[in-house]
Amino acid sequence: MSDLPARESMEFDVVIVGAGPAGLSTAIRLKQQAAETGADISVVVVEKGSEVGAHILSGAVIDPIGLDALLPEWRNDPDRPLKTQVTADEFMYLGHAGGLRLPNVFMP
Repeated sequence: MSDLPARESMEFDVVIVGAGPAGLSTAIRLKQQAAETGADISVVVVEKGSEVGAHILSGAVIDPIGLDALLPEWRNDPDRPLKTQVTADEFMYLGHAGGLRLPNVFMP
């Protein structure tokens, strides 16, 4: 038949494809819920990138409310990924001749 070696396999209770914000949040919350109930489940996150966050754009501005709900103590971690707070917003309309600052009242 075939001269290929047998494939290696591993068994998990939950397999999550993609280590983006939704996949990582799902994995963390599943493990938290399992710990709260005393269950021991195995969760694996499969990511096609070379490392977690390899496909995320840098410079994103996010509202950390989701992190606060999921990991209440994340702000005390010296290795946290988010360290710079937003202190001001400016919205600009950009055109060929330059930019025009728009009032914040018209923006979300």
